[in-house]
Amino acid sequence: MKILHITPYYEPDFHRGGVVRSTSILCRELVGLGHEVTVYTTRDALSPSKDPPGASCDLGGVRVVFFENRLGGFGFGLDMIRAARNIREFDVVHIAAFWQIFGLPAFLSARRASVPCVVSPRGSLVMVRKRTVGAAKYRLFYWILNRYVLKRASAVHFTAELERSDARALGLAVPSFCIPNAVPVEEFRFLPDRVAARKRLGITDERPLILFVGRLDRRKALDVLLKAFARVGGRGRNSVLVLAGPDFGEKGMLEDLSRALNIGGRVIFLGLVNAEERAEVLAAADLVTLTSLAENFGNSGAEAMAAGIPVLVSDQCGVAEGIEEAEVGRVVPVDEDTMVSVLDEMLADGGALRDMGMRGPEFAKSSYGADKIARKTTCAYGDLIAGTRSPDCRWADG
Repeated sequence: MKILHITPYYEPDFHRGGVVRSTSILCRELVGLGHEVTVYTTRDALSPSKDPPGASCDLGGVRVVFFENRLGGFGFGLDMIRAARNIREFDVVHIAAFWQIFGLPAFLSARRASVPCVVSPRGSLVMVRKRTVGAAKYRLFYWILNRYVLKRASAVHFTAELERSDARALGLAVPSFCIPNAVPVEEFRFLPDRVAARKRLGITDERPLILFVGRLDRRKALDVLLKAFARVGGRGRNSVLVLAGPDFGEKGMLEDLSRALNIGGRVIFLGLVNAEERAEVLAAADLVTLTSLAENFGNSGAEAMAAGIPVLVSDQCGVAEGIEEAEVGRVVPVDEDTMVSVLDEMLADGGALRDMGMRGPEFAKSSYGADKIARKTTCAYGDLIAGTRSPDCRWADG
């Protein structure tokens, strides 16, 4: 199968968030299954390419074509319009973007050429449902353009039922399939030495270490996490909170808040971590948190389970599906009091916490294993071409 993926950012621009990483993993796995995969993307200003627009390279067997970055991925140039004219050479097109209109020429060309086109909102629909002043621009853009795209896509891909419920709340009765993000579970099978990893963070005893991995932005509700962390008692009274991720406008506020709460000495800001550094902080951690206000999936939670680390996630994260049933972590609302209570409970019993972690790898492999997810995605693409509906893809028509 010849597959075209379109995303405003692709590897190595991993600082752009989980969409970049999950798309890269999926594309590489699809190549491993024998498919011919091409990615149309742009290069981030923080890692500019010396190659001219339109140049291509091979990344893990995936042919990656870099186009002009117009308006931070929110626009497209003549090079993208020209490339879209050749859309018939692909069997299926998958657009992993929503607010950015970078893929619009390819979407329109695919419709004209009757090439199946999948769109992945990746958590964007929650912004449409918000009734805040800041969300007004997203609602406007949705009604002007994005609703048109979603309603005319061959199918919409959701990573969790939570995300599909957002679409239903907006009255989007569109064909959709639900497949979670792919996680390379084998990458997390063997972590670095725990003692050495903790020493590098300045921790020489066995006090609990709570870890967050992700962008420091408002949607992550890290202010609520800090307030809850400050109130944790018992065994967690001297625990350490590590925030590992790039700053998206929240770091200054979080640093000020941690000092105001008198926990500045127990909160560590690591900044963006690469794959090797991520493995190290996971090795040092006792618990991984992802208590976001909205998260279509939550790669860091899935990766933590693959690494054998128990998780605390909010009920607004797609990755929350099945966690409590599998006893690999806890699911909470984004509520300070509830988070304090559950953190106290989880940290009080180190043995139970470790047992949760030990169940994680098998759950992650069966739920998010990259090979399994790539096969399901291939099946969904095949369904679109053949007009079938495979049960494993969790299809729905509204």
